[in-house]
Amino acid sequence: MRRRSLALALVSAVSWGCASVPKQPPGTPPSPETITREEPGGDAHDPHLAALKRLVDEPWGYRQDRQEALHVPMPDSPNWRRVRFYGMPTFAAFRYGDAHHAVIGVWVRAVEEGQPDDLASCLANFEAWGEPRARSFRVKLDPATTSQVKFGKEKITVRSLDARIDSLFKRSSYAAAYAAYPLWPRTCAVVGIAVAAGDSLETARLVRDRYVKEGFKKLTRISSTVPKL
Repeated sequence: MRRRSLALALVSAVSWGCASVPKQPPGTPPSPETITREEPGGDAHDPHLAALKRLVDEPWGYRQDRQEALHVPMPDSPNWRRVRFYGMPTFAAFRYGDAHHAVIGVWVRAVEEGQPDDLASCLANFEAWGEPRARSFRVKLDPATTSQVKFGKEKITVRSLDARIDSLFKRSSYAAAYAAYPLWPRTCAVVGIAVAAGDSLETARLVRDRYVKEGFKKLTRISSTVPKL
C-alpha cells in the first residue's frame, strides 16, 4: 500500500472532461488554431485522446518551479500550467489542460536529523507520508513495477502502476509513475506523473511509459542550495 500512495495522491488530483467547442470528425486531428494551454486537444472529436497523443509525440521542454530551483521536464511544455493541488502540499505541480489530462507533482522534504537520507529511505518515507491521504479514496491498484533509470552518474528507482477509482456514478482509470531523486543534501525529493485514461488507457500508458523512459532522467537542478521548503 505504501508503495502506491504517491500514485493515489497524484490520481486524486486528476479529472478529465471534454471541450465545449465544435468537434472535428472522428479520426481527424484538431485544428492547429484550436490547440491551447486550456485545451491542448483542441476541437478534436475526442479532445482527451488528442491531448494524450500530443504527450506521446511532441518534443520535450521544461517548466520551472516558483523558486527557480528545478527545470521539470514535460512533453509539449508550452501547454502545461503551474498549479497547486488542493489539500496536497507540493514543492511544485503542473497540469496539462484545464481538464487535467495529466499532472506532474514534485515533493521535497527535509530529512530529520539521525534519519537515513538514501533514495530507498526517501521512497519509503514518502510512501508512508502519502498513505493516510489515500485512505479516503476507493482505489483499486494493479501491481506496481519497478525499473531503474540513469540520472547523471546515478541510477534512480521508478515505480509504475495503473490505478482505478470507482464511485457511484463513474469509474476513472489512470497510469502513474514516480521516482526519488538525490537533489540536495539531507532532503527527500520525489517527482511523479499521473495520466488520466478516460476511454484511452493504452494511450495513457504510452504517455506514462514515455516519461519513465525519457522524462525522469531529464530533471535538472538549477539551484545548488536547498530551496525554501
